[in-house]
Amino acid sequence: MKQFLKVFGLICALIFIGHGMARAHKVTIFAWVEGDRVFTESKFSGGKKVQGGTVTVLDSAGKQLLEGKTDDNGEFSFKTPDADGLTIILTAGMGHRNQWTLSAAELGATGGNSAAPAVEEQSGPVSPALVGGVSAAEVEAIVARQLEEKLRPLTHMVAESREKGPSVADIFGGIGYILGLVGLGAYVRYRRENRS
Repeated sequence: MKQFLKVFGLICALIFIGHGMARAHKVTIFAWVEGDRVFTESKFSGGKKVQGGTVTVLDSAGKQLLEGKTDDNGEFSFKTPDADGLTIILTAGMGHRNQWTLSAAELGATGGNSAAPAVEEQSGPVSPALVGGVSAAEVEAIVARQLEEKLRPLTHMVAESREKGPSVADIFGGIGYILGLVGLGAYVRYRRENRS
């Protein structure tokens, strides 16, 4: 019985250590659009930034648009391509891989939209909005820039909240798995003792 308890303790320790090591190397990527650029931030689950990770950008059809490397801060940015949606894939070596999808709505109605819309040339009388010195398009661009600046911390918080640890169900599932293995071992041992 002592030997059984030793083996059981060793199995439990290996499972808990192995689970921690597997979670320690989980990699995440977060992407957002600011103006006419897409920014990405990549890190491991412990918070360490992914340095030199490969970022591959695919369009909605799966065609590769571009590829680049993360910098020392785990960041990579690129000009928003004309696409209906993007899938941004991070490969951090040794099988560490994750992806982030940006929809057409997040990119703007058409990819490559700038937050500052172009002011159309007007021939003829000046509209009342331009008489005051600021056009409606300029006001819209200013508001869009300010919103992006104010929402940036919130988008980071949302991305970090997606990075959750094991849930109570995961923990109880693991304990149930271990008890199942112990039961299987006890059954096999019982069968061996009854044969002899």
